[in-house]
Amino acid sequence: MCAIKNSRNGKTGALRIEPVDHWHDAWETVLRSIEKYGKKLKLDSDGWLSARQVVMLAFVGTEPAAHISFSVIPVKAACIEASLDSFGIDSRYCGRGIESQLHRATIERAAGAAPHAFAIT
Repeated sequence: MCAIKNSRNGKTGALRIEPVDHWHDAWETVLRSIEKYGKKLKLDSDGWLSARQVVMLAFVGTEPAAHISFSVIPVKAACIEASLDSFGIDSRYCGRGIESQLHRATIERAAGAAPHAFAIT
Protein backbone atom coordinates (compact mmCIF):
# COMPACT_ATOMS: atom_id res chain seq x y z
CA MET A 1 0.00 0.00 0.00
CA CYS A 2 1.25 3.47 -0.79
CA ALA A 3 -0.01 7.03 -0.66
CA ILE A 4 -0.84 8.86 -3.88
CA LYS A 5 -1.41 12.61 -4.08
CA ASN A 6 -4.49 13.61 -6.08
CA SER A 7 -3.63 16.53 -8.35
CA ARG A 8 -7.26 17.68 -8.47
CA ASN A 9 -7.70 18.49 -4.80
CA GLY A 10 -4.15 18.13 -3.43
CA LYS A 11 -5.25 15.50 -0.91
CA THR A 12 -3.35 12.29 -0.40
CA GLY A 13 -5.19 8.99 -0.41
CA ALA A 14 -4.13 5.44 0.25
CA LEU A 15 -3.86 3.19 -2.77
CA ARG A 16 -5.79 -0.05 -2.53
CA ILE A 17 -6.37 -2.66 -5.18
CA GLU A 18 -9.27 -5.05 -4.98
CA PRO A 19 -11.56 -7.15 -7.14
CA VAL A 20 -14.94 -5.51 -7.73
CA ASP A 21 -18.24 -6.71 -9.10
CA HIS A 22 -21.88 -5.64 -9.16
CA TRP A 23 -22.14 -6.18 -5.39
CA HIS A 24 -19.40 -3.65 -4.58
CA ASP A 25 -20.54 -0.48 -2.77
CA ALA A 26 -18.85 1.74 -5.39
CA TRP A 27 -20.10 -0.24 -8.41
CA GLU A 28 -21.84 2.69 -10.15
CA THR A 29 -18.76 4.89 -9.75
CA VAL A 30 -16.56 2.02 -10.94
CA LEU A 31 -18.72 1.51 -14.06
CA ARG A 32 -18.51 5.20 -14.96
CA SER A 33 -14.72 5.13 -14.56
CA ILE A 34 -14.33 1.98 -16.67
CA GLU A 35 -16.55 3.37 -19.42
CA LYS A 36 -14.54 6.62 -19.40
CA TYR A 37 -11.03 5.09 -19.36
CA GLY A 38 -11.52 1.63 -20.89
CA LYS A 39 -13.95 -0.61 -22.71
CA LYS A 40 -17.44 -1.52 -21.54
CA LEU A 41 -17.75 -4.66 -19.45
CA LYS A 42 -19.66 -7.79 -20.37
CA LEU A 43 -22.82 -7.16 -18.36
CA ASP A 44 -26.06 -9.09 -18.69
CA SER A 45 -29.46 -7.46 -19.13
CA ASP A 46 -29.75 -7.00 -15.35
CA GLY A 47 -26.38 -5.21 -15.18
CA TRP A 48 -24.56 -8.13 -13.57
CA LEU A 49 -20.96 -8.92 -14.43
CA SER A 50 -20.28 -12.23 -16.16
CA ALA A 51 -19.10 -14.93 -13.75
CA ARG A 52 -16.07 -15.45 -16.00
CA GLN A 53 -15.02 -11.80 -16.05
CA VAL A 54 -12.88 -10.36 -13.26
CA VAL A 55 -12.40 -6.65 -12.60
CA MET A 56 -9.46 -5.46 -10.53
CA LEU A 57 -9.67 -1.83 -9.50
CA ALA A 58 -7.09 0.53 -8.03
CA PHE A 59 -8.65 3.10 -5.74
CA VAL A 60 -6.89 6.22 -4.47
CA GLY A 61 -8.85 6.93 -1.34
CA THR A 62 -12.41 6.33 -2.52
CA GLU A 63 -11.79 7.38 -6.13
CA PRO A 64 -11.29 4.82 -8.93
CA ALA A 65 -7.86 5.45 -10.48
CA ALA A 66 -7.25 2.45 -12.78
CA HIS A 67 -8.69 -0.91 -13.73
CA ILE A 68 -7.92 -4.17 -15.45
CA SER A 69 -10.63 -6.58 -16.48
CA PHE A 70 -9.98 -10.06 -17.78
CA SER A 71 -11.98 -13.14 -18.66
CA VAL A 72 -11.12 -16.67 -17.66
CA ILE A 73 -11.95 -19.85 -19.53
CA PRO A 74 -11.17 -23.41 -18.51
CA VAL A 75 -8.81 -25.28 -20.81
CA LYS A 76 -7.38 -28.79 -20.72
CA ALA A 77 -5.49 -30.31 -17.79
CA ALA A 78 -7.16 -28.33 -14.97
CA CYS A 79 -5.80 -25.08 -16.34
CA ILE A 80 -7.45 -21.75 -17.06
CA GLU A 81 -6.67 -19.17 -19.66
CA ALA A 82 -7.01 -15.50 -18.75
CA SER A 83 -7.36 -12.92 -21.49
CA LEU A 84 -7.31 -9.15 -21.14
CA ASP A 85 -10.63 -7.42 -21.81
CA SER A 86 -9.91 -3.86 -20.76
CA PHE A 87 -7.32 -1.65 -19.10
CA GLY A 88 -7.67 2.01 -18.25
CA ILE A 89 -6.16 4.62 -16.00
CA ASP A 90 -7.18 8.15 -15.13
CA SER A 91 -4.44 10.34 -16.64
CA ARG A 92 -3.96 12.09 -13.29
CA TYR A 93 -2.52 8.84 -11.93
CA CYS A 94 -0.26 7.80 -14.81
CA GLY A 95 3.40 7.17 -14.04
CA ARG A 96 2.94 6.83 -10.27
CA GLY A 97 3.49 3.08 -10.04
CA ILE A 98 -0.20 2.21 -9.93
CA GLU A 99 -0.01 0.33 -13.23
CA SER A 100 2.66 -2.10 -12.03
CA GLN A 101 0.92 -2.71 -8.70
CA LEU A 102 -2.40 -3.31 -10.45
CA HIS A 103 -0.69 -5.71 -12.89
CA ARG A 104 0.91 -7.64 -10.01
CA ALA A 105 -2.40 -7.90 -8.12
CA THR A 106 -4.15 -9.08 -11.29
CA ILE A 107 -1.58 -11.82 -11.89
CA GLU A 108 -2.00 -12.97 -8.29
CA ARG A 109 -5.79 -13.00 -8.67
CA ALA A 110 -5.62 -14.96 -11.93
CA ALA A 111 -3.22 -17.46 -10.37
CA GLY A 112 -5.55 -17.84 -7.38
CA ALA A 113 -8.41 -18.71 -9.73
CA ALA A 114 -6.40 -21.69 -10.97
CA PRO A 115 -4.02 -22.91 -8.29
CA HIS A 116 -2.59 -25.61 -10.54
CA ALA A 117 -1.75 -23.73 -13.73
CA PHE A 118 -2.83 -20.79 -15.83
CA ALA A 119 -1.87 -18.99 -19.00
CA ILE A 120 -2.25 -15.30 -19.76
CA THR A 121 -3.02 -14.30 -23.33
